[in-house]
Amino acid sequence: MTPIYFQPKGIRPQFCEVGMISDTDPDYIWYLDEPCKVLISEVKIIDKENVHYNKKTRLNEIRK
Repeated sequence: MTPIYFQPKGIRPQFCEVGMISDTDPDYIWYLDEPCKVLISEVKIIDKENVHYNKKTRLNEIRK
Protein backbone atom coordinates (compact mmCIF):
# COMPACT_ATOMS: atom_id res chain seq x y z
CA MET A 1 0.00 0.00 0.00
CA THR A 2 1.38 3.37 -1.05
CA PRO A 3 -0.01 6.42 0.76
CA ILE A 4 -1.52 9.17 -1.39
CA TYR A 5 -1.55 12.74 -0.11
CA PHE A 6 -4.39 14.91 -1.34
CA GLN A 7 -6.40 18.06 -0.71
CA PRO A 8 -10.18 17.81 -0.89
CA LYS A 9 -12.23 20.94 -1.46
CA GLY A 10 -12.80 23.01 1.64
CA ILE A 11 -9.58 22.05 3.46
CA ARG A 12 -7.15 24.80 4.48
CA PRO A 13 -4.35 25.09 1.88
CA GLN A 14 -1.53 24.36 4.35
CA PHE A 15 -2.93 20.92 5.25
CA CYS A 16 -3.64 17.69 3.39
CA GLU A 17 -5.23 14.29 3.93
CA VAL A 18 -3.70 10.85 3.44
CA GLY A 19 -5.33 7.86 1.84
CA MET A 20 -4.81 4.95 -0.51
CA ILE A 21 -6.09 3.76 -3.87
CA SER A 22 -7.64 0.30 -3.75
CA ASP A 23 -7.04 -2.22 -6.53
CA THR A 24 -10.74 -3.05 -6.57
CA ASP A 25 -11.90 0.60 -6.64
CA PRO A 26 -9.30 2.60 -8.65
CA ASP A 27 -11.48 5.71 -9.17
CA TYR A 28 -11.52 6.55 -5.46
CA ILE A 29 -9.06 7.43 -2.71
CA TRP A 30 -9.90 5.79 0.61
CA TYR A 31 -9.08 7.85 3.70
CA LEU A 32 -6.68 6.06 6.06
CA ASP A 33 -8.15 7.49 9.26
CA GLU A 34 -11.84 7.42 8.32
CA PRO A 35 -14.17 4.86 6.75
CA CYS A 36 -14.97 6.93 3.65
CA LYS A 37 -13.72 7.61 0.15
CA VAL A 38 -13.52 10.48 -2.33
CA LEU A 39 -13.34 10.59 -6.13
CA ILE A 40 -9.81 11.16 -7.41
CA SER A 41 -11.13 13.74 -9.90
CA GLU A 42 -12.47 15.88 -7.02
CA VAL A 43 -9.17 16.33 -5.17
CA LYS A 44 -5.72 17.78 -5.75
CA ILE A 45 -2.93 15.19 -5.44
CA ILE A 46 0.11 16.40 -3.45
CA ASP A 47 3.63 15.04 -4.02
CA LYS A 48 4.85 13.24 -0.89
CA GLU A 49 8.11 15.23 -1.02
CA ASN A 50 6.04 18.32 -0.16
CA VAL A 51 4.31 16.81 2.89
CA HIS A 52 5.51 16.87 6.50
CA TYR A 53 3.83 15.05 9.39
CA ASN A 54 3.70 17.25 12.49
CA LYS A 55 3.96 14.86 15.46
CA LYS A 56 2.83 17.49 17.96
CA THR A 57 -0.43 18.38 16.17
CA ARG A 58 -0.77 15.02 14.37
CA LEU A 59 -1.51 16.78 11.08
CA ASN A 60 -0.06 16.42 7.60
CA GLU A 61 1.27 19.83 6.58
CA ILE A 62 2.32 21.00 3.14
CA ARG A 63 5.81 22.46 2.90
CA LYS A 64 6.05 25.77 1.09
